[in-house]
Amino acid sequence: MKRFAAILVVGWLAACGASAQPDDAAIVTDFHNHQSNVEVTADATVVRLLPDRTSATGIHEQFIIKLSSGDLTIEVEHNISIAARVPVKEGDHVIVHGEYVWNSQGGLIHFTHHDPKGTHEGGYIQDGGTTYD
Repeated sequence: MKRFAAILVVGWLAACGASAQPDDAAIVTDFHNHQSNVEVTADATVVRLLPDRTSATGIHEQFIIKLSSGDLTIEVEHNISIAARVPVKEGDHVIVHGEYVWNSQGGLIHFTHHDPKGTHEGGYIQDGGTTYD
């Protein structure tokens, strides 16, 4: 019976989109290797808030995070035309899952939300015990 219960829990977590484990070392490697279009999960602290930006794909909330391991800062672009705004503040600890795109300043992570078209892996931002996707 315990084994059956464990299988049910694992299946339920997978169905609910259980969170990916942060891997800051992989992101640092992606940065050094100029990799882009890579799904990543960052464990980080918000170090700077930026003004919203409007593009052809919608309005984006923007902020800078510093990885918990590795001395790298990354811009996060979260599309608030698709997902709810994340009420981040400087100093907040966040987990960010999305697509990493390399640039010389540290890169950026976008697609931090569900994909309404179903063509891309869904992302999320966890802040203060709440997941925004």
